[in-house]
Amino acid sequence: MRKIRFPRLARRRTLAAAVAIPTALAMGISIMPANAQSSSGSSLSDHIRPSDPPQRTPIETDYKPIIEGLPEGVSVDRIEWLTNRRVAVFIQSAAMPDELIQVQILLARDWHSNPEKDFPEVWALDGLRAREDESGWTIETNIEQFYADKNVNVIMPVGGESSFYSDWQQPDNGKHYMWETFLTQELVPILDNEFRSSQRRAVVGLSMGGTAAMNLAERNPGMFDFVGSFSGYLDTTTPGMPEAISAAQMDAGGYNSRAMWGEYNSQDWIDHDPKLGVDALKDTVVYVSAGNGREDLADTGPTMDWANNPAGVGLEVISRMSTNTFEKYARDAGIDIITRYRPSGVHSWGYWQFEMAQAWPEIANALELPEEDRGAECAPTGDIAKATESGIIGECLNNEYDVADGAGKAQDFRNGTAFWSPETGAQPLFGSILARYNELGGPSGWLGFPQTGETKTPDGKGRYVHFENGSIYWTASTGAWAIPGDMFKAWGENEYERGDLRYPTGEAVKIGDGYVQPFQGGFLTRNPDNSHNVVHGAIATKYGEINTARSDLGYPTSNEISIQGGAFQQFENGNIYWSDKTGAHVIYYGGIFDKWGESRWEQGPYGFPTSDMENIPAGGLKIDFENGSMTETNGQVRENRN
Repeated sequence: MRKIRFPRLARRRTLAAAVAIPTALAMGISIMPANAQSSSGSSLSDHIRPSDPPQRTPIETDYKPIIEGLPEGVSVDRIEWLTNRRVAVFIQSAAMPDELIQVQILLARDWHSNPEKDFPEVWALDGLRAREDESGWTIETNIEQFYADKNVNVIMPVGGESSFYSDWQQPDNGKHYMWETFLTQELVPILDNEFRSSQRRAVVGLSMGGTAAMNLAERNPGMFDFVGSFSGYLDTTTPGMPEAISAAQMDAGGYNSRAMWGEYNSQDWIDHDPKLGVDALKDTVVYVSAGNGREDLADTGPTMDWANNPAGVGLEVISRMSTNTFEKYARDAGIDIITRYRPSGVHSWGYWQFEMAQAWPEIANALELPEEDRGAECAPTGDIAKATESGIIGECLNNEYDVADGAGKAQDFRNGTAFWSPETGAQPLFGSILARYNELGGPSGWLGFPQTGETKTPDGKGRYVHFENGSIYWTASTGAWAIPGDMFKAWGENEYERGDLRYPTGEAVKIGDGYVQPFQGGFLTRNPDNSHNVVHGAIATKYGEINTARSDLGYPTSNEISIQGGAFQQFENGNIYWSDKTGAHVIYYGGIFDKWGESRWEQGPYGFPTSDMENIPAGGLKIDFENGSMTETNGQVRENRN
């Protein structure tokens, strides 16, 4: 694979030892000569010396992409569309099997418009305090907007607090991290097989993620065409650095560094010291950056309002020092890395947002991205231009393209997509409703083309869009869910969101020959005979507990019927009865039901059921009532009246 090489760039050296060493000491980092004694009295002569570099464990140097299939025990559990261009992929990992691993992906600009195209990737790794629900890159920066017009998939692993995205020797803090194995052996084939990867990849990270990005590139030569460290720690074994990393991990979440790579300066620490693995980067474009801990905006560089951040000052100083060391090792190895030493900047997200934008031209060059894939050149025309002239979905990202086998057109914008067909006209969609629409196949799916734009519901709590064959309704508490046209009509007979059911909370699910859709107040069914029923209130709660139409009860054959003292609802194979005193309970048709009916059901001496009908160990059925019980064995019903 051909690589692009870059000329050596001029560097500023503004970091003075007078600044760095006191800051490091203030953070509890030991910076001592190699022959000094530690506080415990042990010699530090076993620390790594530039004059006596240790040998890293040999690694496989031929990158062999996995073209077909996934490793045993690895599968995609589900994909959730968060926006029209951002998806959350939940992966069952063999390396970390205890819980699903989430990876979020910002889809390439032409993902929808060119379904046959493959795309390069930019991996963005998080920092030490990575959250379990979302990447810091999407929480703290404009990465989603920045990459909207670029034809690359952005890959963002979620989670991995304090992990350095590496394989840990031991479990710690309730987790056994095996991130390197997951990322390189499990995630890569998923991207190759299911997300149209061109197998050209860049990896960047900030702070902990910068260290991890460099290690992943070094330990997996050929996997990445570009590696970038933004304020990373690229020297992990110089005296004081293992202690600094340990203190940071303990502070971030109580993690023990020895569970990660063993005793300080052991072989695993050596194998994860970026400065000692530079030889593996000869065919990779390498980009490193760091600030100098100053918040002086008079200097050139990122022009943003740095927060007063003393810890960020010290952390950035240490990053600058370790990056300087890494650069020296790389230059000595003949690797012409790209350096960006900023004349100001502390350890904060504003800096890393700036740095991602600054690194983009180098990333694009390394990925050999054509000029037309590096930004948008487009203009809306015709009906789509009129429908979007207010700027409701921002600037265009591409020109309009055919959808639904040529039945209509679509055009992507920064904040949404506009769809057009001769029958429906042009409609701009955005947000969660558009994400759900895309997940259901867009205009090629069962909904067809949109007939309206997004509209506020009469109660003011939600939004909706009507399509040719159904509607999508959204509220902040329920999310966005589609309702098929015939079920929408039945919902309307119950006064839509103002009725008993209120808003949908999930998609209509096919069960047997019918469908069941959950709502805030119960269920709406399309029965096997294409009739519809509403199940709501306490009866709906019971119906849900027994797994709705998947249960022996089957589909409803009536709506709720009021009776003296309560209510009941009929189903294919039994009824659910409810009273305020007894709650809701299931009784199936058969001998017990008939015997109960002989004494006027709930209006007779037995009253309402107080338990669900259930099997008895000896064989048969039993149910309790307010004033007795009945059992059925061998076709015989026995009454037990109180």
